[in-house]
Amino acid sequence: MGKDKGIKKTLSRRISFGFAPPKKPRADVKAVVVSGDGIREGQVGKTAVFTIDASAAGPGDLDVKVRGPKNPIDVTPIEIGDGLYEVSYTPTEEGSHIIAVKYADQHVPGSAFRPQIARASNADDVVAYGKGLEGGIPGTDNEFYVDTTKAGDGDLGITINGPDGTSPAPDITKITEHHYKVVYPVAKEGDYNINITWNDIHIHKSPFNINARTPFNPSSVLATGPGLMHGVVGKLSLFEVDCRAAGNGPLHINVEDDDHNLIPVKVSETQPNCYDVSFVPTTALPHFVTVNYNDFNIKGSPFKVNVMARPEKDINLGGEGKIRVYYSTTTSSEKIRHNCRFLQSLLERKKVHLREDFEPWIPIDIGMDREERNRIFEKAGVRKTPMLFIDDQYVGDYDDVVELDEIGELDRLLSYCALKYRNLKTVEEARKADEIFRRQQAAELEQ
Repeated sequence: MGKDKGIKKTLSRRISFGFAPPKKPRADVKAVVVSGDGIREGQVGKTAVFTIDASAAGPGDLDVKVRGPKNPIDVTPIEIGDGLYEVSYTPTEEGSHIIAVKYADQHVPGSAFRPQIARASNADDVVAYGKGLEGGIPGTDNEFYVDTTKAGDGDLGITINGPDGTSPAPDITKITEHHYKVVYPVAKEGDYNINITWNDIHIHKSPFNINARTPFNPSSVLATGPGLMHGVVGKLSLFEVDCRAAGNGPLHINVEDDDHNLIPVKVSETQPNCYDVSFVPTTALPHFVTVNYNDFNIKGSPFKVNVMARPEKDINLGGEGKIRVYYSTTTSSEKIRHNCRFLQSLLERKKVHLREDFEPWIPIDIGMDREERNRIFEKAGVRKTPMLFIDDQYVGDYDDVVELDEIGELDRLLSYCALKYRNLKTVEEARKADEIFRRQQAAELEQ
């Protein structure tokens, strides 16, 4: 009996040891590797990604939790290989986040991770400014500045496309944490496209398009002639444009009347960068002449041209190449007397009274017959004195002259008249010399 019990006990042990279930292997948590930018940094609203490699860790359950400064973020690891997982999350808050990664109920090496989440990066909040984004001069360096203060974290990218397929290399200097200075060479004339990106997205107004060209001074362009002052319906109006002191560039001239009707214009280059311009007014309305050089309006442009209806006959007062002022000596109007004094003062400041082409003030009442007076009024189209005529064309009364002087047009008209007077004088002197020569020849033949 006792012997039987001993046998059973021995058998029981044998059965227990021989048929016990195998033990489950333990996971090696230290073999789990977590990597990727998503455990270090990120931006609000931008998906962050990291991977978990547990392929060498043995079997175990994976648990991943992400929490922002205030709220948790739902995440679901996706198995992309044998024991290899990808985890993505989209932060909604700025600041430090916590990523807890457990495997087999144990924190993996490095957990919990604390990525720093920056506010959203917005390319529209990047500001670029400076002369280098407006134009350029060939043979010099252009510079501009970029301010990323309000744009969040990101990468600044700048590329430049120059004329003829060139790609000038920009020199970018970080002045402060969010401010950059950019310098690039302008080797030749032409169009340059400046591409400015923030995190590979173009900022506001990018690409910037500029045109580099040889510098010039629009005030160096001179437009002179009666066609910029007055005109007559159906009669050719003429003026000259001298661009020689302004450098090379395209000249554009536009003429339209007060009803915005375009008037055909003829432009002829008489010598390099000097032009004769003509047009024919079609209506008895003010016309406006726009003179544009190198995409800039010159001083005084657009010019206002007073256009009168064509008289039955052209009136020649004999004042070609001369400066004349007609005035009233018997007026009782204090305003007219005041205007005469101030017009005289204005012309004397310009030394007009000392010029050869200036005739003494001409009374329009005393010593002038009615027919001649009416011819002057008809020529001017008004009866208001004092009346300034230049090159036998009515310029205006005192108020008109002051306005022309303010925009520089009076000086141009006076210069034009001086040139016209010298030309006429030269022609007249040549005519007289030729007449004297002919008389001498005739006298010699008689002898």
